[in-house]
Amino acid sequence: MIARSLGKDGFVGEIVGFDCTEESSAQMTRVKELLFEHRVLVLRDQQLSPQSYQQFMEGLGLTICHVLQNLTVDGYPSILKISDYVAPDGKPLGVLDGGTYWHSDMSYLPPLGFATSLYAVRASERSGGTSFVDLSGAWDLLRESPELLEMFGCASPTDALNLNVIHRFGNRQTRRDHGAAQQELSQEQKSRVPGAVHRLLERHPVTGQIGVFAPSGSAMKIDGLSEEQSARALDLLEDAILANCDVYTHHYEPGDLVIWDNVTTLHRGTGVHPTENLEECRLLHRINVNYAAVTS
Repeated sequence: MIARSLGKDGFVGEIVGFDCTEESSAQMTRVKELLFEHRVLVLRDQQLSPQSYQQFMEGLGLTICHVLQNLTVDGYPSILKISDYVAPDGKPLGVLDGGTYWHSDMSYLPPLGFATSLYAVRASERSGGTSFVDLSGAWDLLRESPELLEMFGCASPTDALNLNVIHRFGNRQTRRDHGAAQQELSQEQKSRVPGAVHRLLERHPVTGQIGVFAPSGSAMKIDGLSEEQSARALDLLEDAILANCDVYTHHYEPGDLVIWDNVTTLHRGTGVHPTENLEECRLLHRINVNYAAVTS
């Protein structure tokens, strides 16, 4: 197994010469170490069936089923299909445009410690990619900005450690842009994701480091502030992060497996354009695992 850095400051690690179907316990331990060292991992040239893919990801943590069970792989409820293909009758092959805004996966659920993987079953030059933001410097941005601290109602950086954020499934940006992307849910699906409360500054369940957690996407309200005040503060923090923190965009090739830590990153889909051409479409298989459920 060879690991080398992509992008700035080792934010993204590329692993070559590694076959996910033949991993040993020692190699799996190393993959986990690299995930928390780099925050985003790119594993090239994989050939994974749904079964072997799920088995590999189970080595990282407890698989978590997405609420959109109607768009999962048959027989594999933990594998969600992401695709830009739309059939002539208008039926999508998978999730089309639910994540083209900055967010952290499953931050609307109570547990902390989710990793996401996307495996490129099919991809082409026109296929959309995934952009990632490194949150490791976001806490420094917040505590060194009197303007940001004031927006959150904090007299000092210490006060920020006690901020609670209410998360709900969806995209906060729809508050100021009604045309912003969001994934629609049925009433039954909504009942299965009632929301959660997390600290704005969470301690990583594996590394123990304190950092800004999931300030975008499902982060809707700061406990103690109004909806409007909360949106302004969170939007200002998000803007500061996007202006100052490292960003990496991955363009998929068939066989790519990308894994990232949602505690220390934000991400969004990029360049997603619906197509009825099967030769040009992309198909990504997504799995979420809770690594904290295994390491704790």
